[in-house]
Amino acid sequence: MNNGEPIITAEELPNPSYLCILERRKDKCRPLELRNGGLCIVSELEKGEMQSYSIQIDGTKIQARAVGQRLDTKGSYPCHIISSDVGDMESIFVCNYGEKEGVLTIFESSNGNEYTQQVCIPFGTTGSNVDTDRQGTSHAHSTTTITSTSSTMAVCCDLGSDAIIQYEMTGSSNTDGDASLQSIERHRLASPKGSGPRSLSVNPIHDNIAISSLEMTGQVWLIRKKDDGNFEGIGTPISIYPNNWPTDGDNEKKYNNGRWASDAVWSPCGGYVYAAARLHNSISVFRLVEDQSSLEFVQRISTGITPRCLCMSICGDHILVCNQHSHDLSSYRINKNDGTITFVNRLEVPNCACVKLVRPENIG
Repeated sequence: MNNGEPIITAEELPNPSYLCILERRKDKCRPLELRNGGLCIVSELEKGEMQSYSIQIDGTKIQARAVGQRLDTKGSYPCHIISSDVGDMESIFVCNYGEKEGVLTIFESSNGNEYTQQVCIPFGTTGSNVDTDRQGTSHAHSTTTITSTSSTMAVCCDLGSDAIIQYEMTGSSNTDGDASLQSIERHRLASPKGSGPRSLSVNPIHDNIAISSLEMTGQVWLIRKKDDGNFEGIGTPISIYPNNWPTDGDNEKKYNNGRWASDAVWSPCGGYVYAAARLHNSISVFRLVEDQSSLEFVQRISTGITPRCLCMSICGDHILVCNQHSHDLSSYRINKNDGTITFVNRLEVPNCACVKLVRPENIG
């Protein structure tokens, strides 16, 4: 579409690193330009910024229009953004990785107007210091929300402090449309020292089970939600690298001993985990055993250079992979009988860093 031309350029928003899809909303109170689908994108610079866009499609032509002004994310180097409803308010969660401190910032829109900052949570200036170069301070890397009938939980991965932090979120809006959001820290799960939790993905079928990608040790960690709602680890994290990686002669050994995990996601059936390994440039597939107590290795397959982001199709037929340093977006077909994947196609995308899928009906 658009003959391959970008709909938003780096001149409009420098260094766009991560995006989230804004689902289509038909509320009559929303301005016309916001009733269609859209995007929110973070600009990963020392002074972090966020910009929302409305998106419309006319045949094969896509148009993007900035909605409102760029917003200060109240932190540096924002690397992750998601959209989630808290109560009756549309919320945007931005993780600022930070140079001196990681910061989680939450923006709200209760009536379809521009977003406003509601909560800013600094993670602290002290990290675990297991790796003094990369863990001297906190680093807010990603947020996942878990919504129940009574509340919304925000679960944040702090790579610098080796912690997975749970926040209880409550929000509402009054008759004038003014939003009010509050957060209470509920629990901290300490990951193995020096592991650097990067992302967390909740199982789509068993919502008491999740997987966390541990960037600095190159592992995935199965965790579960206890009866009190707090997460705990299950067993020992599993390496996503081959046993003989890296050898003494490999150049990759010079960087964190060849360990640099990125994304990990579940299959829609809840039975398989797909985890990407940078430096080794591969995806490892694991099967969740029947009693949900551990993972079993299934397959390891090569990718392009530096697989950074994974995106699973809703139907579970395909998985997309952003290969940042081979500058491409690759697709793989999933065998639903055993979880294995096979390469399908590759599309050139310079510095490919984040990919999301959107239903056509969610864009005007």
